[in-house]
Amino acid sequence: MRCEAGDLAKVLYSIRKENIGKIVLVEKYIGKFKAGDTFDFRGISCMIPIPDHYWWISGEGLSNLFGDTPKAYIPDSWLEPIRPEKDRIKQKEKAPDEVAA
Repeated sequence: MRCEAGDLAKVLYSIRKENIGKIVLVEKYIGKFKAGDTFDFRGISCMIPIPDHYWWISGEGLSNLFGDTPKAYIPDSWLEPIRPEKDRIKQKEKAPDEVAA
C-alpha cells in the first residue's frame, strides 16, 4: 500500500473528475476488495470499481454520486501520499547556529 492512516494525499484519479488534484486526509483503512465487490456503509451499498486496498478520506470540496461530501472512499493506488522528504527533515534538524553579530 502507498498510504497510511493519517497521511495527507493528493487524489491522482477519481470517478468524479472534480476530485482529481484535491488534497485529502487519509482517515481509516476499509479493507482489500475485488472489482465488483460491495460493502455497506450506513445502509448504502458502496461498489468497488477496481481491485485494491480502500481508504476513507476526508477533505473540502469532495464530490460523490449524491453531491458534495466531506468524506469518501477511494482505492489506495488512486492516491499519492504527501510526506516530507527525509533529507529535508535532516537538513532542518542540522541547521547551522546563528552567528552573533
